[in-house]
Amino acid sequence: MMNPVAVPIALAGAGSFAVSAVLQQRDARDTPEDDSLSWRLIADLLRRPRWLLGMGCVLLGFSFQATALSLAPVAVVEPLIATELVLALPFASGFGKRRLGVREWLGAAAVSAGVGIFMAVSSPAGGDPEPSLATWLSVGLPVLAVAGCAIALAGREETPRRAAMLAVAAGACFALLALILQSVVTLFSVGPATAFTSWQPYVLALLGPVAFTIAQSAYQAAPLAISLPIIDSVEPAGAVLCSVLAFHQNLSLDPTALALESAGGLVALTGIFVLGRSPLVLSVYQRQEAEKREDRQVGEGTQFRVL
Repeated sequence: MMNPVAVPIALAGAGSFAVSAVLQQRDARDTPEDDSLSWRLIADLLRRPRWLLGMGCVLLGFSFQATALSLAPVAVVEPLIATELVLALPFASGFGKRRLGVREWLGAAAVSAGVGIFMAVSSPAGGDPEPSLATWLSVGLPVLAVAGCAIALAGREETPRRAAMLAVAAGACFALLALILQSVVTLFSVGPATAFTSWQPYVLALLGPVAFTIAQSAYQAAPLAISLPIIDSVEPAGAVLCSVLAFHQNLSLDPTALALESAGGLVALTGIFVLGRSPLVLSVYQRQEAEKREDRQVGEGTQFRVL
C-alpha cells in the first residue's frame, strides 16, 4: 500500500533531478565530441564546479527516489519523477529572467493533470517485491536491448538525432534502474546481510554510472530541450510497464480505467514535450549555446594570436 508521504518525497526527487539537468547540461555541451559515451567525459566533467553541484543534486534526487520507493510502488513514484520539467520552471524563470507564459502554464497543467489522472484511476498497489531471476531476465534483457539499439542508431556526430537516441537509451536504463532500486530498498529492509548477498546492489552500482554517462552524452549532443523530454517520457512509461511485468504491481485494467489511464499518460507526455519546447525553457538553453559559441570564438582567437 502507498504511504501518502511518498508523494512529496518523490516530488522533491523530481525537483533535484530537474536542477541537476540544467546545471550539468551546459558543461556537458562544452566537452570534446570524442569523449561521448566514454569515461573521459565524466573525468572531464568532474573538474567543473557547476557540474559537481549538479552531481550533488543527482545524489540528493536518488536519495529521495529511494526513500519514495520504500513507501510506494514504482508505478506511483516514477510518474511523479517525470514532473521534473514542471518543477524546473521556477529555476528556468529566474535564470532566464522571464516570466512564465501561457505555454508554460498550459504545459505544467497538462503534466500535473495527466499524472494525477493516471494515479487516481490506476490505483497502483501490491506486487511481488522479490521476483525470480528468470522474471528479471525476461524484463531486463529487452530493456537493455532497446537501449543498445538506440545507442547503435545514434550515430557519432553531435546532432538532435544523436541526442534523441541517447535519451531513449538513458530513459530505458533509468526505468530498469528504478525497478532494481526498489528491489534493493526492499532487500535492505530485510537486513544488510540479505542485501549484500544478493545480486541487485551490484547491478545497481554498475548500471547507475552507465545510465548516467549515457544521459550526459545526450546532454552533450544537443540542447537539453531535445533530450530531457524524451528521458522524462521513456523512463516513467518503461518503469510502469516493467513494474507490472516484473513486480506484478496491480493497476486497474477494466476498459474504462484503461482508457482513462491511457488518456492521462498521453496528456502528461504532451505536457512534457510542450514544456521542453516552451520559449522560457528554450531561452535558457539558447543562452547557454550563445555562451558556448562565444567561448569557442575566444579560444580560436587566442590560438590564432599564438600562431
